[in-house]
Amino acid sequence: MLGKFRFAAFAAALGIAAFAAGAANAQGRITLGTNPQGSIYYTVGGGIAAALQEALGRQVTVQPYTGSSVYLPLVASGELTLGINSSLDTGGVYRGDYGSKAEPKLRMLSRLWPLRIAFMVRANSDMKEVKDLKGKKVVTDFSALKAVGLANQAMIKAGGLKLDDVKGVTVAGLVQGIDGLTDGSLDATSIAVGIPLTQQAHASIPGGIRYLSITGPGATDENLDKLFAGTYLLPVKPSPRLPEVTEPVTVLGYDVFLTTSADLPDEEATKILEALYKSWPKIREDYPPVRSGIQKEMAKASNTAPYHPAAIAFFKKMGLWTEANDKKEATFSK
Repeated sequence: MLGKFRFAAFAAALGIAAFAAGAANAQGRITLGTNPQGSIYYTVGGGIAAALQEALGRQVTVQPYTGSSVYLPLVASGELTLGINSSLDTGGVYRGDYGSKAEPKLRMLSRLWPLRIAFMVRANSDMKEVKDLKGKKVVTDFSALKAVGLANQAMIKAGGLKLDDVKGVTVAGLVQGIDGLTDGSLDATSIAVGIPLTQQAHASIPGGIRYLSITGPGATDENLDKLFAGTYLLPVKPSPRLPEVTEPVTVLGYDVFLTTSADLPDEEATKILEALYKSWPKIREDYPPVRSGIQKEMAKASNTAPYHPAAIAFFKKMGLWTEANDKKEATFSK
């Protein structure tokens, strides 16, 4: 089944090349922006696209980009119908924190799952904790993934180091970071735990890879949230699905959302949400990395941009909207 959804993602990505996004929307197509092929966003995006296409009877195409910072403005403008984005990236672009103009039309449709990221090193190195990165050449920023770069910096600080304690390097995206680790020009880069890219790296690098654990006095949820709002600690245990994890490790977590524009008509947003809600249990079954995302938490108040009005109405109807949601929404009107 997983192969079927991956094929759907590949076919969807090819399909979009024939038309501009605006023209696609005009013909009733739904476009879904994701990170590059091989990323968890792209892989799960293929499953979501296939599920929506089947439920709605309309073509749903996946468009991969170098990173969320690139395609979030396209989601805000409506050039892309939907995006799969972290709460960190969405909030940064919504507020204009990344040096570009704010995108106040960004909206959340649904919380999908919590994402786990960690620094990845060669398993044959002597590094096991973030503090072991002192003096090493480490990716501290991604030009196309600003939020992940900031998360890297938060992990370094939470792990007991200062940014000056490492030899910071900026690369374009995840693939470039892995390439540097593979060829030996980098000592560490960050990655989402368990995605296909990590499995490929684990298989291709002699001795495999290892995730570094965030430890020490600063390794608390409270401190991480202060360092970078929306982040928290998540434990990862050894699992047959994670051959690179041979002992428990503590990594950084944050939430992933389905995003859209405030300009998306309520009727359209409701149809998409209804289809997603019904399909989500099957998507979770087919994609182990997202199994921690459950239906009853699809309205979780961890959003960093307002929920779409149709989403608010839908979640109230489903009994998922809470007082915490009302409090969070009020912060966006200040």
